[in-house]
Amino acid sequence: MRFTRKSLVAAGVLGLAVAGAAVAQTPIGDVLSPEGIRIAGTVTDVFGNKFVLEDTSGKVLVESGPEWHRRLDIQPGEKLTVTGRPDGGSFEAFAITRADGSRIEIRPAGGPPPWAGPRDGRGPRDDRGPRHVAPQEEKPRAELLEILRQAGYRDLDDVDRKGRHYEVEARNRFGEKVEVHIDFAGNIYKEKRD
Repeated sequence: MRFTRKSLVAAGVLGLAVAGAAVAQTPIGDVLSPEGIRIAGTVTDVFGNKFVLEDTSGKVLVESGPEWHRRLDIQPGEKLTVTGRPDGGSFEAFAITRADGSRIEIRPAGGPPPWAGPRDGRGPRDDRGPRHVAPQEEKPRAELLEILRQAGYRDLDDVDRKGRHYEVEARNRFGEKVEVHIDFAGNIYKEKRD
């Protein structure tokens, strides 16, 4: 069989079209938009103000601010549209729209979240560290490990209790071996490669 330049170009264009059809593309403008991007799906699990949102392509842990700032009433089975941005292995919500059209504003897309400022006159709060909870408010170890599983961590091993959190050896959703920190309230606040 003899290949001509025209047939090779046509085969290359056909190959690119087939490859393009196999991978969904997100427009760059949507990712860079200051208003954030929208995802939609069904809630499968709820952990305080965090919940797992699933559609036909997969699932993601949605973070919607700390409970001490404002407690949300999200229920498993709800269909939601969430506007926000990817944040590591989870999705940070700016706003949540329920199936009935009602909207829950979580935080502005730009600038610091409302919970980053002074709290009870004690100065700024770093919400990236372990939250202090009273012993009676601590979630059981098994529930904390389930929160990690629902967030996409697997092969949980070497669970080490510290003063205000657990350090757990695991594999993240990308298959990387990591050490993940989860406080006794169920907030996953740190992941580092192991």
